Amino acid sequence: MKKNIILFLGFFLTAMIAGAQIAPDKYYVQFTDKNNSPYSISNPEAYLSQRAIDRRNRQNIAIDMKDIPVNPQYLQGVRNAGATILNPTKWLNGTTIYTNNPSVIAAINLLPYVSSVSKSEKIGDSQENGKAFFENEDYSVAPSAYLQAKSTSTYDYGPSYNQISMLNGDQLHALGYKGEGIIIGVLDAGYDNADNLPVFDSLWADGRVLGNYDFVDGGAIQYDKHFHGTGVLSLMAGNYPGEIVGTAPRASYFLFRTEDGASEYIIEEYNWVSGAEYADSVGCDVLNTSLGYSEFPDDPTQNHTYEDMDGNTTPITIGADVAASRGMVVVNSAGNSGTSSWYYITAPADGNEVFSIGSGECRRHTLELKREWPYLRWQDQAQRSSSG
Repeated sequence: MKKNIILFLGFFLTAMIAGAQIAPDKYYVQFTDKNNSPYSISNPEAYLSQRAIDRRNRQNIAIDMKDIPVNPQYLQGVRNAGATILNPTKWLNGTTIYTNNPSVIAAINLLPYVSSVSKSEKIGDSQENGKAFFENEDYSVAPSAYLQAKSTSTYDYGPSYNQISMLNGDQLHALGYKGEGIIIGVLDAGYDNADNLPVFDSLWADGRVLGNYDFVDGGAIQYDKHFHGTGVLSLMAGNYPGEIVGTAPRASYFLFRTEDGASEYIIEEYNWVSGAEYADSVGCDVLNTSLGYSEFPDDPTQNHTYEDMDGNTTPITIGADVAASRGMVVVNSAGNSGTSSWYYITAPADGNEVFSIGSGECRRHTLELKREWPYLRWQDQAQRSSSG
């Protein structure tokens, strides 16, 4: 599980600019409030599924203003100014937009409900280099590392027994905990060939891919983008006897594309927040992300600093903590950056309410990462330096 990045051209177009460029011709617009909204806290059915409401009720979580969608009148005003709306975010109360016309930005800046970008949004900062994350991955395994299966589970794990037994996942399976009745939202860079690989046969046959959305290009996901999400999905949903059995082979899934593997801009953090909001609204129980942000090689002015990894600063971390406050379990990779110049964890793994997961192999040594298989297997290496 690894990384993602986004490009943000970090400059204010005016002293009171309301949108900062977060990718070529793309901007984030911050709104001042949610006044005069057609939505209300007393009628959550208008913007949340019953399953999302039930999740809150089970955990005694009240509907609040963060649940209220962005005011549609504000979005229409931005459209009328000449911009294309990309992905609104109710948790941050803003929207990403597209325009190649500076006069449109000037017009949006004059709207009374648009504010300038504040420090808390960190527009112009971003996370870990997604490309570096991907290039450091290793999906191969040393056969000598295989362990003898001792599980009482009926699953034939094959070589994947190492990775699942290390965390006692096989014992959970033996007790009947296989993810049934749980909905997991996966946010990643793409799911290349996931609709054809035999490792996902039962997932599709059972109708347990409940939906998807592409927050990078808009519309439904095309299963011809990045391989990374395919590998991540296989660790949970995979069910290929004798080869790999995932941790949650009976769960249902929503698949979201929020990372653009072809570029590295901070807009991907905002994509992620919009994706997490979607996952919340449809009733996901768990969010799983193997992405992280710190530095943006396509625009270093957007780079985060170590001080930004404080759990309160980057857009994606702010969004991840809100997601957890809605009652979802938010799980994120720590970052794979322990041997890189960055060295530290990456956002949103710094979130106060985020489960930040590091990598390791069956003997609890650091995992050697490459990119040779569409699913993760363990590389048994006794001596490794520190990794994220």
